[in-house]
Amino acid sequence: MVDLSYDFIITLQKEVLRKFGAEVILPADCKHLSHAILDTTTKLVSETTLKRVFGFAVAQHSFSRYTLNTLSQYCAYKDWEDFQQRHHQQAGGAPATENNKWNTLKAKADAVSHYTLLTLKNRSGVPFQQTAARQYCFAHVERFLESDYAATALIAPSGWGKSIALVHVAEHFWFGREGRYKQDVCWFIHAHAAGSLLLKGFSLSTWLDNQLNLGAGENLREYFAQHYKDKGGRLVLIIDGFDEMSVAGDKLRMLYSKLEDFVYSNDRYPWVKVILSIRSSTWSDIFQHSQQYPAFRRYWYLGQEMEEETNINLPPLTEQEVKTVLHNYLFDPAIIRTFSEQFLQRLRYPYYLQIFCQLNADAEKHFVDEHLSLYEIISKFIQQRLFNSPSNSLKIRIIEKMLSLLDLGRNGIYTDKGLLLNQNADLFPAYKELLADNILVEENLSQEIMFYVKVRFAHNMLLEYFTAMKYLQDSQQQITQCLVHQVLEHLPQSPYRVGVFQWLLRFAINQHNVQGIRCIFQGNFTAPEKSQLLESLALHYQHEGKGSNELKAIFPPSYFQQYPVKHYVSDDIFQFRNRSVLHVLLTLVESPEDKLRIRFILFMNALVGLHAEQCEVELLQLKKLFATELRDDVCWVSPYEIALFFYDYLKFGIVDEDVRTRIYQFSNYWSYATQPLTFCQQIVYRSLSCIFSMLGDYETQHRYAQELFTHVPWLRFHKSDPFRVLVLCRQAEACLNLGDISGAERLCRHAEQVVKQYPTEFIYSRYPEMLQKVMQGAVLYAKKEYPRSLRQAEQAMEHLHKLDFKTLAIANYHLLDKLYHHLKMGHQQYEVQQQLELIRKSTSFKHEQVRI
Repeated sequence: MVDLSYDFIITLQKEVLRKFGAEVILPADCKHLSHAILDTTTKLVSETTLKRVFGFAVAQHSFSRYTLNTLSQYCAYKDWEDFQQRHHQQAGGAPATENNKWNTLKAKADAVSHYTLLTLKNRSGVPFQQTAARQYCFAHVERFLESDYAATALIAPSGWGKSIALVHVAEHFWFGREGRYKQDVCWFIHAHAAGSLLLKGFSLSTWLDNQLNLGAGENLREYFAQHYKDKGGRLVLIIDGFDEMSVAGDKLRMLYSKLEDFVYSNDRYPWVKVILSIRSSTWSDIFQHSQQYPAFRRYWYLGQEMEEETNINLPPLTEQEVKTVLHNYLFDPAIIRTFSEQFLQRLRYPYYLQIFCQLNADAEKHFVDEHLSLYEIISKFIQQRLFNSPSNSLKIRIIEKMLSLLDLGRNGIYTDKGLLLNQNADLFPAYKELLADNILVEENLSQEIMFYVKVRFAHNMLLEYFTAMKYLQDSQQQITQCLVHQVLEHLPQSPYRVGVFQWLLRFAINQHNVQGIRCIFQGNFTAPEKSQLLESLALHYQHEGKGSNELKAIFPPSYFQQYPVKHYVSDDIFQFRNRSVLHVLLTLVESPEDKLRIRFILFMNALVGLHAEQCEVELLQLKKLFATELRDDVCWVSPYEIALFFYDYLKFGIVDEDVRTRIYQFSNYWSYATQPLTFCQQIVYRSLSCIFSMLGDYETQHRYAQELFTHVPWLRFHKSDPFRVLVLCRQAEACLNLGDISGAERLCRHAEQVVKQYPTEFIYSRYPEMLQKVMQGAVLYAKKEYPRSLRQAEQAMEHLHKLDFKTLAIANYHLLDKLYHHLKMGHQQYEVQQQLELIRKSTSFKHEQVRI
């Protein structure tokens, strides 16, 4: 076997491609190239070997002399030695002298590094040119290079993007066109290449000494320490993927022992640096014991983000880096802006982002809804990392034991490692694979006097998935009313319970099990839970192109008479963010009241988004509904009149005095509130607070809120009702504008506590939650706590950018405008004014009238 430091592999690749008649080669071309080599030389170089030569697969060791000779003969050379000698002469090669030994070493390092870079780029799950450079890694390596530390490592689970991060780092500092440290010698190798030498008995020191043929007993580091004028810069050794080597644990420990020996021996040579990538599970096994020794921390730089419990120092991608990858992948920027915060948080894990990009690889294919994509990503991840694994049976045993210890989620998300493995040595290798694949995560809470390691699933969605599959396994893969009742009884109301049912629903959809879907929807869920399940169902059939026909088979005529739509769509008018789901519901419901409920939600969604043209469409539909199916005299003012009042005021700045007079007569009609309200009456009561705010009549707004809580006593006790939070925030707004700052602060604080205490009630009801944040910023401004007000307003704007609540965005921008002016932040104030101008141009509503 030849040494890995040969200089002419890249040149040989180019010669082979020239002979083959191609400028670039793809993995599929390696089969045809193998045939061409066989025809020319009568010698066989397999397709797999060619993939390793061109970097499409990992080279487990250096290339054989047979492979190199055959490729050289294909290019019309006698053998590999002849190829090297001819090209060495063409390059004007000369023996190394004291003046060019550093350059000779650099030339060797560059040849190997370029090959490693090519290999890692070709292995990238997302095409390398579409990946994003991680600024954290640049900063981490920069701090390390400027320090006295001898070594550093990027530590994270498998699929975290460590290798691609190292490629970006290598190009940024050493190999890019504008590399910052061109004079350094950077030796970038994969651990398979280094490991094959180390296992033979070599040390890294001996290997480096051999690169310049210094002679017996001479040491490279000592040589350049004595001839420091000949040294151009640092000697940086980057080793990627030591723990990807398929060697026994004792051999892996031996490799790391040799690596540590090399690191510690560089104490007198601060210009020799080592950069390593390693999985967190391996770091825990191999290196964590070294942390007991002071010397370890003196030599190893672990960075500012190191999490001692999970052994991770490489954070996930930032949200901006995720968006950069998606933009590079030619996703429509308008679609990217619609991604929810939760979805972007999932895509921050590079492996999930890779799967998502692969799911949308076809440029002609329409984007898969983020909700559906999330479940597809998890499903594919589990399929690849668990079910396709040779040790899947052992892994499933561990997961089943984990679910048993967690009582399917009732006992929390953590369990004890000792209880999980129970000293069963047969499970240890499979357990290590689950950690390496980022299905399970360890959190080491050990202290000097005790050993305690907790284990959890890497993400809650994995726990939800495996819990749902366990329920299905116990019910013989059948979704029945008994199963639904069992889950509802066993799991308390929470987002986790909804997540489990999302997986059960997905299973029923994939199995075309209509009866199973009906069983799920007949369960005793809360309205928000049913809303989420219905959205998943509607989105699936919309994506499949089947639409309402399939849904009508699930929800036949009269279904929503037996199970009213109010159990699926909350009375909170700002609940649904997905208009397409509401349009699907419109094709299914039959009663006029259900149609009114959905149409008014659609109107209010368009209104808070300042979509004037969509408001006109919904107004027309509301008018038809009252003309044909509903009476408009069931309340002192009808929902259609309320909607038209909103529209006319915002569009033209005009007020229908007749409607206004009747609206202000609300005190005469509180008798309605003591009886069960029709939905028409509910719409009116819910709209009044917004109308008074829109008109700027804060005295009436405050009086209305007080009378509402007096005459509708049930509202006082339904703390989690989003409408109640909305009224509290409007009352705080009134107090603030009437000079009662302490009253406004008290109301805002109470609303904030409710939102935090009942988060599940506000999964869709984001409008009251965001209104509270905007009002909190305004209260802090009134108290002249400008820094706190600024933080609150900027945090609110981060959320509002992701939501289509332009009415609130305008109010928050006006607050930021005042804050930036007061704090003399002219540049930021100018940007806010530009954003306000963009909103003004995007709508035909009058900007100055917007106060809802």
